[in-house]
Amino acid sequence: MQAIRIQSAAIAAGISLAMGAGGAVAATQLHIARGSVDHTKLSKGLNAERQSNLKRIAALERKAGVPGPAGAKGTTGANGANGANGAQGVAGPTGATGVTGPQGPAGHNGGLPDGVFVTNKSVGLTASGVVFGPYADGGANGGSIYYSGANGLKLRDLTKLAYTFKYASDNHSAIGAPYLRVFLNDDNDDVAFDATKCATTVPAEDTSLTYNAVAGDVRYDDDSCDGVAPDQQPWADVIAAHGDDVVSGVYVTTGFTGGTNLRATVTNLTVNEQDLTFGG
Repeated sequence: MQAIRIQSAAIAAGISLAMGAGGAVAATQLHIARGSVDHTKLSKGLNAERQSNLKRIAALERKAGVPGPAGAKGTTGANGANGANGAQGVAGPTGATGVTGPQGPAGHNGGLPDGVFVTNKSVGLTASGVVFGPYADGGANGGSIYYSGANGLKLRDLTKLAYTFKYASDNHSAIGAPYLRVFLNDDNDDVAFDATKCATTVPAEDTSLTYNAVAGDVRYDDDSCDGVAPDQQPWADVIAAHGDDVVSGVYVTTGFTGGTNLRATVTNLTVNEQDLTFGG
């Protein structure tokens, strides 16, 4: 049974709907209770209109649709690419200079005694002594050992300057033998002992030889034997003229003189009471 509920204030209107055009009452049953009217049987026209309205409402509901439940949360997307680096900032101020550390203890140079050093890689210590070369061209190449233990002394304080060596060259050069020099006055002057005496003598090759510069002739500021007298002069004469010169290094050198395939070995250097033995 279909029902239409009408408020009590509209009862009269409901009754009028139930009357025909001639004023006759249609076969309609009215139930009035608590201010309302239940319409259990309507005229054919009203039923048709009611059905039409219901269809229109249903169509509108279908068209509007009822919202469905919320869908599940989707997965998190991948991170985007990193952005480009920003411009480099301005350099900060330079820090203060640190404190200079203490000087380290004196050490050996390639196993040589304290205070003895080599001037380049063509010179090295072996079991046989300090080896020089070989130098294919002994006039253009060479090397030295340097002893710093006498630095600061005056030239007159040197009482012994002895060294022991062997040498040889393929062309038996008269000026290939190792020579000793004492540098003076911050290396501005020097005294040289040359066993060949400006190539006027030839020391024996492949033979162990010992020379003491203090007991022989030397040259002062005349490395090249310039021919101006005196090329050679006794040690005592040099001391008389330059005894107050200050020592800045004692060197034994092979090369920068002459000789093809020049080579040498120095086994000993003695400066005053300091006896330095190499190899062995």
